[in-house]
Amino acid sequence: MKFSYKPSPNYRTEQTTTGIMLDLTACLGAVTVFAAVYYGMKFGASNGLRVILMMAAAVITAFVSEAVYFKVTGSKDIKYDVTHSYGWVTAMILVLITRLDVSIYAVVIATFICIIFGKLVFGGFGQNIFNPAAFGEAIIMTSFAASKAAQVTADVFTGATPVAEYASNGWIITGAEKAAGISNLILGNYPSVIGGSCALLLLLCGAFMIYRKDIDWHLSIFYLLYILVFSLIAGFFTGNALQFALVNLLSGGVIFGAVFMMTDPVTTPITIPGRMIFAAACAALTLIIRWKANLPDGVLFSILLMNMLTPAIDKMVNGNQIKDAVKIRNKVLISTAICALITIGVGALLKPAEASAEEAAPAAETAAEPAEKPAAEGGLGAMDFSANEASCTEQGDGVYACKALGYAGQSGGDANEALITVKDGKVVSVEMTTVSDTAGISDSAVSESALAAYAGADLSSDIETGATASFTEGSIKAMVQAALKAAGE
Repeated sequence: MKFSYKPSPNYRTEQTTTGIMLDLTACLGAVTVFAAVYYGMKFGASNGLRVILMMAAAVITAFVSEAVYFKVTGSKDIKYDVTHSYGWVTAMILVLITRLDVSIYAVVIATFICIIFGKLVFGGFGQNIFNPAAFGEAIIMTSFAASKAAQVTADVFTGATPVAEYASNGWIITGAEKAAGISNLILGNYPSVIGGSCALLLLLCGAFMIYRKDIDWHLSIFYLLYILVFSLIAGFFTGNALQFALVNLLSGGVIFGAVFMMTDPVTTPITIPGRMIFAAACAALTLIIRWKANLPDGVLFSILLMNMLTPAIDKMVNGNQIKDAVKIRNKVLISTAICALITIGVGALLKPAEASAEEAAPAAETAAEPAEKPAAEGGLGAMDFSANEASCTEQGDGVYACKALGYAGQSGGDANEALITVKDGKVVSVEMTTVSDTAGISDSAVSESALAAYAGADLSSDIETGATASFTEGSIKAMVQAALKAAGE
């Protein structure tokens, strides 16, 4: 009997996994260099050097962890296994989605955990369930965020990022001056996660890798498009729709996640319709977490949550992509519409943080007040600044040396400090002696005009400074309240 063999059609390409990873490494290297230069020039050379040290620590940890793992598991060629596991890529992404105020100790531990438990225990490169870098950053955020052992010392940059400032205002964008202008978001002239600030550079990296066919464009483009459209429509309900949409698109880790994390072919759906659903759900979760959860940014956890649903999405759009095209298309449209409706509905309910607090007050408190109201019943004296941990020490002649936690202090850094002069139960002057919050963001709260607004205030006063730096302003008001109370004792 004669057998006849016919090979199946095959797609041949000169592209290799190693080549893709080298392109990815080059782009991550460019983002690292930009971050080192920016933080070095903006916040001091030591901070630029710190970016390099964090990156070196993570990459070395990745190499060592993989070498030890392969040795223990009986690898016959450790060098080959390590170089073809591409652990350094995971380490680089992990550092670039981490804030600069995280200690190198925390970065090393998180790198070890994400390499071993996020990737290798599942079988290594190409078999992991979750995006390993996102897994490692989740460890930092959940296990080290509140640990002072994981925070850096006072000479290292700390403070509120623009995303945190937006979150503190209830994500109501009132003007380009709020925390960071659109041009600063595009050019990366603001503090964020180490590699997430320069939208222009990230988009160029994405375009380069799409041109080189290193990544599939569907996930990145559809995710960014959904973020833009969902937030644009939601913005019509809150006002300033275009700027609201641009801020949500350009700030935080959205573009970095779209370019470097969401394009992981292992943890995302294998079909184009599946990737469109994945992108829509990720966009919805990103915005909802941003707008309503305690976390200022939702990119990381949206990716991790959708990683878990990848098999379900693949199953939902399973079938002949030609014969079942209409059925699959309808599933994509329905899924996208549901994500859009939920996200827009949540966005339409956004209100400024101050307005939400006022609406929460009982109606009786908004009624007419008696002519002479006790200080403790309203104004500055009634505000709760317990989170700021304000304290004052009398220096003599009505001068009080005060300190209170701003954003940096509540993140494990140093407190803001001021000299406050009080006479006859009223503030004479406020002079800031130490501002630990982020330079450039905290400026509006510590400007001469803002500090002048406290002159003449007492515990019954409602002080309006016009500052946009909510955390810094809160710490100053906490110190003023503490000084007035100390003076009245």
